[in-house]
Amino acid sequence: MGQKLILWATFGIVLLTTQWLDVISSTIGKSSEESFGDNGDISSTDLYNDGDLISNELSPFFNEISSDEGSNTENDGGNLDWDVLIFTQQWPVTTCYHWREEDSTHACSLPDKKEFWTIHGVWPTKLGHMGPSFCNKTADFDLNQLEQILTNLKTYWPTIDGQQKLGYFWKHEWLKHGTCAVTLEELDNELKYFKQGLAWREQFLMSNILGNAGIHPDSNNTVVALQTALLKTLGKNPSIHCIYDNKRDMSYLEEIRICFNKQLELTDCDGVLPGDAVSINYPGGTVITNCHISKPIHYPSNMPPLLRMRKADWKFPVVNTYKLLQFIMWFTL
Repeated sequence: MGQKLILWATFGIVLLTTQWLDVISSTIGKSSEESFGDNGDISSTDLYNDGDLISNELSPFFNEISSDEGSNTENDGGNLDWDVLIFTQQWPVTTCYHWREEDSTHACSLPDKKEFWTIHGVWPTKLGHMGPSFCNKTADFDLNQLEQILTNLKTYWPTIDGQQKLGYFWKHEWLKHGTCAVTLEELDNELKYFKQGLAWREQFLMSNILGNAGIHPDSNNTVVALQTALLKTLGKNPSIHCIYDNKRDMSYLEEIRICFNKQLELTDCDGVLPGDAVSINYPGGTVITNCHISKPIHYPSNMPPLLRMRKADWKFPVVNTYKLLQFIMWFTL
């Protein structure tokens, strides 16, 4: 009896060790498979246009004129001139979802209100080029200059990234884009620059523009429907941006960008190079977008649950181990 007991106990330990090694191996494998930068499960955005697939890397500022963060054409060889200002509003739920899918531990700070668009930036841009950006390498950022509008900035131009220190996002926007906007007297200091962004949000609030066309969170819409709603109010071509989730085969509305000339008047965004977006003709006009032209775009009110957390695979090896131990005990007794 003692030998049999030792035998099944030894088998049990070996089996248990094997099962748990299998769990660890599968977990590592799954983690590798879910590295979104590797297999494109979620990207900003995957655009299918005439068979072409376009995608960007993920980063807290991935959407800023898209890839101009690492562009080797910064300032276009010293040319700091620009033609239009791109004013970008972002849908915070999608932005946070994007970051969380990249890193499940990522903390987000979302507005309390349900239908609340926030400002991403005001970006001077030369038609047909990326940027310019970082136009004054010796410039600094002084948060004290924004004291009189600090409350409004926290509310309407917040950092969605809950891990960033106060002012980090505004510092980035000012040094990269504000230092190029200062060629206009109306934007030649921090206070003027950020006040203009706040004023444009109040004047061209996306929740109102879309809501007037019956487009609200928790709805699915085509990019043409979004374009039609925007054109009805703006009268100018915007740029519409999405992220695409490969696992759910779903596009999410993320940003809407509108353009202004140097007289601070609305103008078409035609001719800008907004990263991964392209101009697509449709019956009745042209839309500048990176969204899928023929599939619905979801305008979410809440973030979907993490897919990687749905499967409790660790339970099954434990159950199997228990059953096999029971069999060994029965066989050896």
